[in-house]
Amino acid sequence: MPRRVIKKIVDSILGALSAPGYEAVESEIRSFTVGEEPFGLTRWQSAGPDVDAAWQELYNNTILRIPKNQAAQLPNRTYPIAGDDGYYIANLDVFHQLHCLNMVRMALHIEDYQHNAWELEDRHVSHCVDSIRQSLMCSADISVNVWQWNEPYNTVTGYSSQAHQCRNFFKLRDWALDHAIPEMIDLTQHLTDDLEWPNKNW
Repeated sequence: MPRRVIKKIVDSILGALSAPGYEAVESEIRSFTVGEEPFGLTRWQSAGPDVDAAWQELYNNTILRIPKNQAAQLPNRTYPIAGDDGYYIANLDVFHQLHCLNMVRMALHIEDYQHNAWELEDRHVSHCVDSIRQSLMCSADISVNVWQWNEPYNTVTGYSSQAHQCRNFFKLRDWALDHAIPEMIDLTQHLTDDLEWPNKNW
């Protein structure tokens, strides 16, 4: 194996070990809920104040405050926090994808979200759809859906409520809340930064 390939693999492993949130990663087996009629909707489907609150619980206040040594390990440069020397802004991508999925949900119920119409413009929602596509293809879940006889419909149908090998989402969410930026920050300041950042070409 070429030395440069080995170096990339080693760098990737070391980068993952020092990545924000790595210590909160915990595997679990979780069965998906169907969330279809007549079985009943999950609390994240449809529209309304209770549904909105359920979505906000998933990803609200998860913008991270990470130290300089972690920022230096990221494969892309991130920005320092104004007035908080040695700390940088970041967020785990799962929360961006949940934000995007929530935008798609709201766009499906646009009549209930006229007050958010500026967020639900086609360009933003289209970005969200493609971002979710890339995330799904990146993670490429290989849990196997099964097919069974469906007596009420008199046909064989696929079932997606089987067990999956997952990361414990709520442990990651709680970690992000514990490491979140504690208050609103000034995003309008253009700062110079001396962060030493590796030149990674991958």
